[in-house]
Amino acid sequence: MKIGKAVFKNFLYISFNSLICPVLIILSIIFRSRKKKKVIFGTTPIINNKYWCQSLKEIGIEAETLMSGYYKINQKEDFDLYFEDFFPGILRKRVLLYLFAPILVWIYILKNAKIIVTTFEGIAFKKFFWRLEPILARVANIKMIVIPYGADGYMYSRIKDPSLQQVLLASYPEFARKERDITNKVFYLSKYADVVITGVMTCEGFPRWDACVYQPIIIDTKKWQPKKEYSACNGKNGPVRILHAPNHRAFKGTEFILKVAKELKQEGYDIDLVLLENVPNEKVRETMQEVDILVEQLIATGYAMNGIEGMACGLPVLSNLENSLYTTIFKRYSYLQECPILSTTPESLKDNLKLLIENPDKRRSLGEKGRIYVEKYHSYSTFQYLFETIIRRLNGESVDLMFLFRTYDLRQEAGEKVQISDNLSTSDKQKR
Repeated sequence: MKIGKAVFKNFLYISFNSLICPVLIILSIIFRSRKKKKVIFGTTPIINNKYWCQSLKEIGIEAETLMSGYYKINQKEDFDLYFEDFFPGILRKRVLLYLFAPILVWIYILKNAKIIVTTFEGIAFKKFFWRLEPILARVANIKMIVIPYGADGYMYSRIKDPSLQQVLLASYPEFARKERDITNKVFYLSKYADVVITGVMTCEGFPRWDACVYQPIIIDTKKWQPKKEYSACNGKNGPVRILHAPNHRAFKGTEFILKVAKELKQEGYDIDLVLLENVPNEKVRETMQEVDILVEQLIATGYAMNGIEGMACGLPVLSNLENSLYTTIFKRYSYLQECPILSTTPESLKDNLKLLIENPDKRRSLGEKGRIYVEKYHSYSTFQYLFETIIRRLNGESVDLMFLFRTYDLRQEAGEKVQISDNLSTSDKQKR
């Protein structure tokens, strides 16, 4: 019965869109000459989109987020528009959304978007017709920027680190069965997108990247404030609080953290392991003001949103930066060599935790350096700089995206502030 329903649903979807897609192509031609200003971020509801969007609004660019839904760790207010917003309340039925949402979403994009920033999952057509999307964008003179977030781009058989493949299979096994579809999308969009930024995933078999950016994630540094007070406790004269906030325990290496925390307590250290799982982002931010150390991830090489949030809050952060296969390129051609994270694997976790537990001054020093690092490379101004340079490239200027952050220090010293005009061409830069 379920198979029959799925076959009928797909038949209905294909038949309907086979009739409608030619209409979209005609509309893309009609709207090609329309004056459009918006940068639209979508449609996978990752919180990065919110911050990227807000950073562009801050410098006067008309930007908005358009999402298929939202995750429970976030709030509906985090994003501007949802697929369901194109339907009156009485019509928000699953089957109607399934059939009509891609069409209505694309009509809105064709009418309004100058640039669309998306992932390798695509925009609205998740099945069968996704290959049409770059064509619609190109015909309508809409530029497409692709920034993967993880599940949309990991091709498991191409992953260089077997330990990473192990924890991805343990945490997200369904994507192994989708590898052919993921690979097809990665290579297709890598061919037709105007800009591709792969970040730390660069080394996992991608055919192309246009900017050597270690981690394009940013946060609102005004909202994520550094700690006001640092504890002087060293695990002997008082407790040291260690935070770990996994989305999936296997991927983050949580089992090793639990084991080491138990061993340290048995050795007489006064520590408190704070484990946050499936809680709102607000709770994470509040907790970071109350703890002394953040352990982010021990298996995958790099750091992600949680590590950036921890550094922004002035916490010393432990994360795995050991595998040179993933780090050398970004130390040579980007900014990773400045990262103050204490590089930690499951094997070095106990020693590194002891170092920080016993040395309150070391915790404070790393925490303060982390805040500086985030302000420099993961704040709104960083994405504004990156995006402004991308706009110049898209406008035909000869700019060097590949080695962009080699000259970032010089730009900072010059005290320039990025400003972009309404039509997304670069306006004159002004001194702060």
